[in-house]
Amino acid sequence: MHNRLKTMVNQNRTWPSISYTGAWLVFLFSLCYILPNPVMGTQQKLRFGAEGEFKILQVADMHYGTGSDTGCLDVLPTQKPCSDLNTTAFLDRMIRAEKPNLIVFTGDNIYGRDAKEPTISMDAAFRPAITSGIPWVAILGNHDQESSLSREEVMKYIVGLKNTLSKVNPPEAKRIDGFGNNNLEIGGVKGSKFQNKSVLNLYFLDSGDYPSFPLIPGYDWIKGSQQNWFKKTSEKLQKAYMSDPEAQKGPAPGLVYFHIPLPEFRKIDASSYIGQKQEVVGAPIWNSGFFKTISNSGDVRAVFVGHDHVNDFCGNMGGIELCYAGGFGYHAYGKAGWSRRARVVVASLEKTKEGDWGAVESIKTWKRLDDEQLTTIDSQILWSKSSAGPGPPSPRYNPIVQRLINKESRTCLPLPRLLGVLLALCVLVPEFVLGVKQELRFGRTGEFKILQVADMHYADGKTTGCLDVFPSQMPTCSDLNTTAFVKRMIQAEKPDFIVFTGDNIYAFDCTDAAKSLDAAFAPAIASKIPWAAVLGNHDQESTLSREGVMKHIVGLKNTLSQLNPVEAHVIDGFGNYNLEIGGVKGSEFENKSVLNLYFLDSGDYSTVPSIPGYGWIKPSQQFWFQRTSAKLRRAYMSKPFAQRGPAPGLAYFHIPLPEFASFDSSNFTGVKQEGISSASVNSGFFTTMVEAGDVKAAFTGHDHLNDFCGELTGIKLCYAGGFGYHAYGKAGWDRRARVVVASLEKTEKGGWGAVKSIKTWKRLDDKQLTAIDGMVGGA
Repeated sequence: MHNRLKTMVNQNRTWPSISYTGAWLVFLFSLCYILPNPVMGTQQKLRFGAEGEFKILQVADMHYGTGSDTGCLDVLPTQKPCSDLNTTAFLDRMIRAEKPNLIVFTGDNIYGRDAKEPTISMDAAFRPAITSGIPWVAILGNHDQESSLSREEVMKYIVGLKNTLSKVNPPEAKRIDGFGNNNLEIGGVKGSKFQNKSVLNLYFLDSGDYPSFPLIPGYDWIKGSQQNWFKKTSEKLQKAYMSDPEAQKGPAPGLVYFHIPLPEFRKIDASSYIGQKQEVVGAPIWNSGFFKTISNSGDVRAVFVGHDHVNDFCGNMGGIELCYAGGFGYHAYGKAGWSRRARVVVASLEKTKEGDWGAVESIKTWKRLDDEQLTTIDSQILWSKSSAGPGPPSPRYNPIVQRLINKESRTCLPLPRLLGVLLALCVLVPEFVLGVKQELRFGRTGEFKILQVADMHYADGKTTGCLDVFPSQMPTCSDLNTTAFVKRMIQAEKPDFIVFTGDNIYAFDCTDAAKSLDAAFAPAIASKIPWAAVLGNHDQESTLSREGVMKHIVGLKNTLSQLNPVEAHVIDGFGNYNLEIGGVKGSEFENKSVLNLYFLDSGDYSTVPSIPGYGWIKPSQQFWFQRTSAKLRRAYMSKPFAQRGPAPGLAYFHIPLPEFASFDSSNFTGVKQEGISSASVNSGFFTTMVEAGDVKAAFTGHDHLNDFCGELTGIKLCYAGGFGYHAYGKAGWDRRARVVVASLEKTEKGGWGAVKSIKTWKRLDDKQLTAIDGMVGGA
């Protein structure tokens, strides 16, 4: 018991002159006097100021790491040295310049993978807000939990920080998905007729990280339980606002904040938004119907998100503004020369007939850039009371799948009904939702052919000259020679699949990385042949980070590339994924993956100061590979048509393993004309592949003048040889590409069975596209 309360009780043990009820009143009064505000639940009242305005500063994607030790991404060379402290300085400047009434952090506040101690990183990330004394709120993104704390633990820690109005979850919602779902009521001006009404309502939701529903890849979404809470909260607030005293004819305006954009952001085109759209909208592929929910509520005027750092537009859809803030943090991917930015929103009250402050009259917004002047751009009115119109039509979505996904609807179904639901899934859900974007399988000839293209080093097209060619070739040689070679290879080999193994662009010489990527992959895209790409050590050296490059690749046509595996919530690099090649359709093996392809990001350069040189395949990637390989082996060796051993696997990445140095001219096919430029440390990935037992060959690029294949412990280690004309090479030594063909065996019944052999050869970019160094390996 508190000492002061204990003294009072002791001195008045029998309370002789006070009734029993009176004693309780004194006791409760003493609680109010003694207990701190948070215990009483009177955290902090938000209301409009005497000038009739309420200002909100939105900060999206700080991606804070460890502070001064964490470098910046996608900045100009003149901005270096640069670190998380630049993010802190920007936040300090914004707070001083705008003097907001509330600060909202919309997720990816820390970049969990690089936050060694997440609590220290969060303390540092939020420090400017905390020290300002301004109330603030934070919600979670998809990266906040990728360190040593879970999403719940991250949110609990945030809730314990000073001056925050964040909540782990609303106390009235006993069952709700995610953490950080919350709402705040902004009261009218003190002393006005609206002082006891919430004239502006703020909703905060956890948009999740990655789906737990195995059929749906990509990013997460706002679940049914959260939408139910939102609807109930909105209805309660509208009822209060439209009731006496000072009953209003319509609801108070609402603003919604979360991290991952809704699918509806994709529908806004350049003719109908203010700001910029410079990357694909990273919304979930599944539409959970939350836009329909907020449309039907009738009070929401705008939605604010982060997630896609180089998008900063606002666009109207049926009366609701859908707005990005733009990337804020310097350890987040961005675009060199495109300033980090923040969004400001100001709600202004109208004057009543009596000259008093009344309801919200308008909501406006602008952005400010982290330049010398904190330049203000893209001012616009998001909503005004005088021009408010009807809400939008509701989007259609599949209620059968909705029942499967929303946790509150996960009930045990009788077997016949369950089969019916699964049948409905197959019939009603588009293929891309089920993650079967394009089926890869062996053709009727019993073969599957892969074309490997290594080190295109594409830059700016015809204005980019060639390296290491004869003087007679120089005047007319450019990136277009690389493009022509890709086209010739596709026409000659007619591959079933094309793999680009990194350094696809030589980003240092690219004026615009996105345009260079489009041009580099154009022949593959035009061919309509499925293709995939991994990153090298040069792809990110222009206007896009490694994550930004991979995101752009994933958005291109006909690609099966993936940003990262959905099931691996924490994994190093970008572009780790696998593809399964099915047996011949109609054969006994049509539902089995008879050939497995693994793609890994071998990194760029070491981030460990004491270890120089190139990057390597990290333990998190190896762990994902082990689990994926084990899962595929188990499926292949199980009924129906259980096999005695695993299906063969092929691995593709950019930087060669140290084991490539194990060969000399006596035990490889091809040529070795330069040193093996592997990482200076051995991360053990070769051993990991050997232990897995399914990988038969690994294919790399990086060292352009090596094109050999050698076998070590049952695994072929193969270079493709340099392909691109803007890559270093050797005059007179033709650019080249590698072809791999897997062939199936015939079963006793005469049908196509498992893989019997895997053979390879290379083709030169000469007049005849000469084939050289053919070799066969068993499966």
